[in-house]
Amino acid sequence: MEAPIEVVVLGGGYTAIWAARALARGLRRPLREGSVRVTVVSATTAHAFHGWTGEVLSGHVRGERARTALVDVVPPAWVLHGSATALDPVARTVSVTTDDGVRLLPYDHLLVATGSRDARERVPGLAEHGWSLKDDGGLDTLVGRLEAGCGAAVVVGGGLAGTEAAVAMAARMRRDDPDARVVLVHGGEHVLPDLRPRFERVARYAVEQAERAGVEVRCGARVARVDEDGVALDDGTTIPAGTVVSAVGQVVVTLPGLAAERATDGRLVVDRRLRTTLRGVWSGGDAAAVPHPNGSGPCPPNALWAIKAGTGAGRNIARTVRGRRARVFRFPGLGQAASLGVGRGAAELYGVQLTGWVAWLTRWVFFHAFMPSRRLALAAMGDWLLLGLRTAGGRPAVADATHGVASNTGTLDAAV
Repeated sequence: MEAPIEVVVLGGGYTAIWAARALARGLRRPLREGSVRVTVVSATTAHAFHGWTGEVLSGHVRGERARTALVDVVPPAWVLHGSATALDPVARTVSVTTDDGVRLLPYDHLLVATGSRDARERVPGLAEHGWSLKDDGGLDTLVGRLEAGCGAAVVVGGGLAGTEAAVAMAARMRRDDPDARVVLVHGGEHVLPDLRPRFERVARYAVEQAERAGVEVRCGARVARVDEDGVALDDGTTIPAGTVVSAVGQVVVTLPGLAAERATDGRLVVDRRLRTTLRGVWSGGDAAAVPHPNGSGPCPPNALWAIKAGTGAGRNIARTVRGRRARVFRFPGLGQAASLGVGRGAAELYGVQLTGWVAWLTRWVFFHAFMPSRRLALAAMGDWLLLGLRTAGGRPAVADATHGVASNTGTLDAAV
């Protein structure tokens, strides 16, 4: 019997999950017959859905709704818990460190979907004294810290993620302490630079909602240093804070031995079919500089693009295994959105600016649709329904990040 064709997927994020699903659909028969074998290598046992980060921080969605066990969305036999530590492109093998030692995985097709991590090293002291919203388990720990009372909080970075996080943190902190201080620090002239100037109305609305939620927006001064007492800005001022959260951007997670061509930002260069410059190696999502279909440069490194790239890479690997030609990646994008409280959304969809309830509901529907588990999506909807029923009944409540609906303090306006 001939050895099976080996397909190895590195990562447990959006690109990896949706690629695995596409492989399962595109290779049903050879997988069933054993002529193809798929291995998904992930350092974590759960997929993190970052779309609900703000809602978990504010308390509107339980923390467990934002995590899905990999074995619930990928065939359990495919999952290998470990970290890829080295690649040999000549022998076409990947070294994976597991709890039982190092395993050497051969591959015919390798999908690098290792994604990115918070670039906390860009700010002195931020890695040691700051919090990441992407670290495994870090979100629940941060919520616990906010619940226990952490004094003032600072969010470093004024993009959509940082603005949304600041508003959500203010919502939770100011339920118990109306004077709780949350500061959003951005080194540029204005926060939300990715929206400006094209979507200026959305950007202005988002800033207005952040300030309405009690967030202090500080622009034009960069964080020079973070320590246990707070942050020091490059203009000589300091902000005392018990909690500092990083939203300064991402850097690519690299793999030793992966000597494929890279863009200036470290992302792997891939062609329009998601192939790297190494034979049999594919990539997408945050790890890759995927050419935008409109020719404007690389696709943005965000979740929806990672999902679509994962689907495209999985389909193309399946097509190649079946002897067919890989297809060009053509996803044009949908837009971007943030929640700044219930009914207070800021979004652009296909270039159309949306704010308020329309933007919030649009985001709400799309995010539930793209959750990897239908069971968790329904459970998250249930959280929102329960919240609405309790509020309508005169019992305002929020979902505790780890233990369900538990808090009955404050009002819904204060909570959002």
